[in-house]
Amino acid sequence: MNAPLTASAPALERLWSEFATPLRGFLRGRVRSAADAEDLLQDIFLKVHQRVGGLRDAAKLEGWIYQIARNAVVDHYRRQRPTEPLTDDYAAGATAVTVDDGIDLRPAMRRMLEALPVKYRDALVLTEFRGQTQRAAADALGISVTAVKSRVQRARGLLRRMLDDCCRFEFDRRGKVIDAIPRDGGCKC
Repeated sequence: MNAPLTASAPALERLWSEFATPLRGFLRGRVRSAADAEDLLQDIFLKVHQRVGGLRDAAKLEGWIYQIARNAVVDHYRRQRPTEPLTDDYAAGATAVTVDDGIDLRPAMRRMLEALPVKYRDALVLTEFRGQTQRAAADALGISVTAVKSRVQRARGLLRRMLDDCCRFEFDRRGKVIDAIPRDGGCKC
């Protein structure tokens, strides 16, 4: 095991010269503007300066710095995430949940969306109701595309269970809902 690193000026200048350019490219690929990337780069090196003395193994330096960078990107997007409740327009376009005989499932769907955990709801709303690609949703949420796919699938499964608890559905041979019968104690659609 190597000796702990120190936060001396020459050591920090060496880290800057070695990592600033690749980190800048890493950040520009993950945030929307070059100015945001520069701000994050400064924040990352401030954290490196403050915490480098706690790093015990110099061989892990690069991974440690990139972990700080990944966390900074996630924090950047978390700060930008709106915290307002779901609006009516999220489920307003969900015509597929309206049954032909007049049963309107949109209010129930809206309540169910609001009941989802935030991380699943955000991924589902961005991809299904706002029409974003999974790549765009991943960028907006500051997570990987794989994580978005997983969260969307999880959200769909949770919604399916909520809908099944709410109503018994009948489908035609093409899979279109032709009837919804509310269950006892289920939703009030």
